Amino acid sequence: MVNDLSLFSDNEELQEVATSEIRYLLMPALLGYFTLKRTTQDRYNVITKAKVYYRDFLRLCKLYGITQIELATETEHNENTDARVTPAGRTPPDLLAMSNIREQKIERYKKQKQTEDKLKELYSEVQKSHVDDEVKRDYYTTLLKKWVNTSLDEIDSISMELPILEHMAKVKGQNKVTQPPGKDRQKQPFHPFIITKTQLQKQVFGAGYPGLPTYTVEEFYENKVKEGDFPAPDQCLHSKPSNQEQTKTEAPEDQDEEETTEALQKARDWDDWKDDHRRGWGNRQNMG
Repeated sequence: MVNDLSLFSDNEELQEVATSEIRYLLMPALLGYFTLKRTTQDRYNVITKAKVYYRDFLRLCKLYGITQIELATETEHNENTDARVTPAGRTPPDLLAMSNIREQKIERYKKQKQTEDKLKELYSEVQKSHVDDEVKRDYYTTLLKKWVNTSLDEIDSISMELPILEHMAKVKGQNKVTQPPGKDRQKQPFHPFIITKTQLQKQVFGAGYPGLPTYTVEEFYENKVKEGDFPAPDQCLHSKPSNQEQTKTEAPEDQDEEETTEALQKARDWDDWKDDHRRGWGNRQNMG
């Protein structure tokens, strides 16, 4: 709407803009701010669009003399970002450039604090019933300067996030290519069905429940093999049992063998004891 009404022109200065219209210069910055709050759309598209809004806002502020910051081109800004975030395997980062960026951030932070303090004072003045026009202009101009610093910080954050999202999209694309067919198959919703042992039971139960599909065990297994959920019968026959399964099968056999040996030895010991101790030898009172 602001562009359709042509409220701002490249050939005018801030003094020529009406006080009530200065606040509309904030529109691109606010669009960028609220665009970043979207969570239902693709993140890459969201931050790319927000970056365009913020850059447009900084261009307007530079045009109207609100800030003297030179807006770097996309190539220059990406080079500065690479100087701060250098992946392993590339040349070492430019320490001097990183130091300059750090100094700029510290200076910007100090100015931002001063601007916010001034905004609080002007806001209390603007809320009064009778406000001078110059006070309003000063308030809107200070508000624009605050959003200039905010836009620069947001553009820095976006420029650091973009390479990460591009790398994630690249890795995701590679994984999708290398993923074997069948794994990408969408999970089908569950529908009830009836399984029977024989064809006769299938005819009986199928007649009683015409709305439900009825399968025999063999038909159900064949469908699962076709869908890739179950292995084919020939694969089951040729597959060797794992070490864990083999240990589980051998363990009961060893245990039975040990128990048999132990019982046999116990029976032999009992026979030897009976041979050495005749029945009634311990009955000294002759009580039978």
